[in-house]
Amino acid sequence: MAENVRRKLGILISGRGSNMAALVEAARAPDCPFEVALVASDKPEAAGLAWAAEQGVATFAQSPKGMPKAEYEARIDAALRNAGVELIALAGYMRLLSPAFVERWAGRILNIHPSLLPKYKGLDTHARAIEARDAVAGCSVHLVTEELDAGTVLGQAEVPVHLGDTAEALAARVLVEEHRLYPRILAEFVRSMADTPLARVRSVALALPEAEEENEGDTSFSVDGTVFARITGDGALTTRSESGWRTLTLSEDADWTVIGDAIARGWELSAPQALLEAGGR
Repeated sequence: MAENVRRKLGILISGRGSNMAALVEAARAPDCPFEVALVASDKPEAAGLAWAAEQGVATFAQSPKGMPKAEYEARIDAALRNAGVELIALAGYMRLLSPAFVERWAGRILNIHPSLLPKYKGLDTHARAIEARDAVAGCSVHLVTEELDAGTVLGQAEVPVHLGDTAEALAARVLVEEHRLYPRILAEFVRSMADTPLARVRSVALALPEAEEENEGDTSFSVDGTVFARITGDGALTTRSESGWRTLTLSEDADWTVIGDAIARGWELSAPQALLEAGGR
C-alpha cells in the first residue's frame, strides 16, 4: 500500500456502538492504516449514529421494516460502496447478513464477538461462561462467513471469571478488552492485506464512482452491470480497452501507475454516459 494511503472502513451498528467509537478514535492516530468512511445502521434512531455525526463521520440509516431483505441489504451495500468503503467492521450490528451480502464482501467483513470462539457462539455468552464455570472468558475478532460466528479467528483477549460474577459484571470487563482488541486486530488485518496485488487492484477499482466488486469465480469489478476489470484464476489482470481486453501482469515490480490508468480507462469505457457527464472519475 502506498505511504500515507489508508483503507476506507465502513462500520455497521444497531445501537450506541461503543466498539464503533473505539474504532473511530483509533482511526485518528496518524499511523492508523484505516479511516472510517461511513457508519451505517438498520436503526435510524441508533445513538451511535448521532455520536458519529458529531465526530464528523458520514452516516447512513435504513430501516428494514416492511422491506424485503435483499432490497434492504442492497441499499446498505450501495451506501457503503458510494462511500468508497473497502472493508466492513460489525460493531453491535444485530441483524444476520445474507449469504449473498457476505459473498459480495468475502474476506472483507470483520466482527467482534464476546466469547473465546469457538466457545459460545450466538447470544448470552457471559451467562453461559459463568454457568460452565469457566476460569476465563473474553472476546474474539473474526472474519464473517455465512455460518454464524464461524469465520477465522484473527485475535482474542482473555478476561478472568471471578467467583460470584454476574453476567453484567463480566460483560463490563470484557467490553473494556473489546475496545482494546478490535482496533489493534483490525489494524493488523489491514496491514496484512495492504501489499497483495488483489488488495491494490481493489483499492484502485473501488475508488471509482459506483464501482462494484463481484466474486463469482474470478474477481471482477463492474459499473452499472458492465465489467471493466477482472483478476483471473491465474492471477492476471484484464481490463477493458478500446481494442477489447488488455492483460497486465501483477507482480512485485509491476508499474502500478500503468495498471491504475488501465483500470480507470476500463471504467470510462464501461460507465454509462450519465455518470460520465456528471463528472466521471
